[in-house]
Formats: sequence, structure tokens, C-alpha cells
Amino acid sequence: MGYQVRYCEICGAVIRGKAYRVTIEGVTLTVCEKCYARIMARKAELEEKKRATRNVRRAGPATRRRSPRRLSLYDQYEVVEDYAERIRKARQKLGWSQAVLAQRVGEKENTIKRIESGRLTPSIDLARKLEKTLRIKLLEPVVDEPVSTLRNEDFSLTLGDIARIREK
Repeated sequence: MGYQVRYCEICGAVIRGKAYRVTIEGVTLTVCEKCYARIMARKAELEEKKRATRNVRRAGPATRRRSPRRLSLYDQYEVVEDYAERIRKARQKLGWSQAVLAQRVGEKENTIKRIESGRLTPSIDLARKLEKTLRIKLLEPVVDEPVSTLRNEDFSLTLGDIARIREK
């Protein structure tokens, strides 16, 4: 019986050692260890992106229209800019870990970590829970700022200054 040489179906290299079978877009391939590692790293990266986008609040056609007469909490309040620092300091003052805080407000620990690092702004509802649990102020009323009158002299750069126009 002869020894059969196997080739990686992605990079074409001779497979030495263990061969891996992966399914990519419905096709099962035999690959080398190096290609397998790259595929698994890419798969993990895509999963992380998918998880990150689940927590992002989207506005679009599926959102409910609000009555112009009555403003909701989302229209009346906004989260303060230094929310991450306030939450972290209050949690540490109470001697709680991020896991304990997450359990008390009914969120995942990863969500608390992302909020404390400033990568995720809490929703109004979550900010209210955090305010109540940590006894801190995270919401402030929305203040409409008047639009100032601008004169052309205020600007020295125009779109024409930036854009390059190609002539035929």
C-alpha cells in the first residue's frame, strides 16, 4: 500500500501532519493547518462583529412614530458625556465588580465593560437602571441650542477648494 500525498485545497501546499475539513459557503474542503488557522480567525472576527452590531440601536423605517404633542424619555433626556467615568467611579466606590453591577441591573457583564470603556452609550432605560442602582446622575434634559447666523466671511474653505475637478 502506497502513501497518498494530500494537498491543501486553498493554498495548494502539501499537507504535512493533520488535515482539516472545513465548509465554506456550502463547499467542504480539505485544508492545511495554516489555512485552517486563518479560516477560524476570520470566522471568530465575523462572529465578534455580529455580536457588536446586535447591541447597536438602529433607527429606520421599522421605528414607531411618536406623537408630536407628547415627548418620550428619548426626546426629553440624553446621557451625559462623561457617563463612563461616573459609572466606573460609583461602582468602585461601592466595591462591586463589573459582574456584580451587571447582575444588579440585569445586563451582561460585557455590556457593562463596553459602557465603562466608553465604546457603548447606554440607552435611556439602561441609564435609568444604572442611576437607580448606583445612586448617580446620568441623564440630563435635552437643551435645544439656537442656530447661530453664519456669514460667508466666517469660513475660509469651500467645497470647491477641496474638490479637484477633472476636465476631459
